[in-house]
Amino acid sequence: MRKIEVVAAALSAVASLSAGFAASAAPTAAQPHPWDRRIKCQAKDPQGRKIVTRYGNADFGWQHFTGRHNIKRCGTIAAVVKEHPETDDHHGRLTYGG
Repeated sequence: MRKIEVVAAALSAVASLSAGFAASAAPTAAQPHPWDRRIKCQAKDPQGRKIVTRYGNADFGWQHFTGRHNIKRCGTIAAVVKEHPETDDHHGRLTYGG
């Protein structure tokens, strides 16, 4: 009878570990975008393409410009994109000088 109690305890421990593992392996909710996708500024380049600047975060977008590069007005962005892009990778990424 003692062996049965030991085996039952061992099976109980394995079952509780398995249940804990299954609960921790459950998928988590999707995380929101790490940057703000709202549009802060819009401008058009000489080819008529609409260039938008999004609010972003400290590494990307308007919040990056105002913090690191001291750009405070949308007119600054519009002045830069009035000229032709310096580089075009032909996959949608344009680089403007400024």
